[in-house]
Amino acid sequence: MIYQKPVAVVIVAVCASVGVVIGQSSKVDFEQDEVGKPPKGFSFAVTGKGKPGVWIVRKDDQAHGNVLVQTDADPTDYRFPVAVYDDVNAKDVDLSVQFKGISGKGDQGAGIVWRYRDQNNYYITRCNALEDNCTIYHVVNGRRQAFLNHNVKVPTNVWHTLRVQATGDHFVVTYDGKTVLDAKDGTFKDAGKVGLWTKADSVMAFDDFSIVAR
Repeated sequence: MIYQKPVAVVIVAVCASVGVVIGQSSKVDFEQDEVGKPPKGFSFAVTGKGKPGVWIVRKDDQAHGNVLVQTDADPTDYRFPVAVYDDVNAKDVDLSVQFKGISGKGDQGAGIVWRYRDQNNYYITRCNALEDNCTIYHVVNGRRQAFLNHNVKVPTNVWHTLRVQATGDHFVVTYDGKTVLDAKDGTFKDAGKVGLWTKADSVMAFDDFSIVAR
């Protein structure tokens, strides 16, 4: 289910051609989406090679109910399925999501995307249950480049919370309530979309995707 609670929606434009939203919050919990099908309000893409991701809604435990799962375990290494949320285009955002690693022999990575221009240009922070770390990257013309990394335990089949606060060129990432990354980067200065991300053969579940455009 998608809850939208406008606080003060402002269109940043003198003319009527710009659609950058500030001051809007949304929470996506998938409860009103049909199990076994893709969720409403998302578009799907893949960075790199291999098969596109297969993003479907599944039933999880009683506490989580419906969740979004990237189910395709194509092992292509340089393969990054992305689920892009269609209704937000913003520069400064506060994003969080719950995630759980289900399976993956090569990778078990789950991430949040912001300032997404297209499948080849965006920011991404992710945590990986096989590598036990969290990392922040920019993806430029399809090339992923890390600019900060932190080792942290990421148990599989356990729900975790990943959050990023992006203000200008400053990005703060928290994992299960603790700050793990604090970085600056000026690659993408303009507004973009937001979304969710996995890598290679990662089968990952997501829930309670919270979006605040500031």
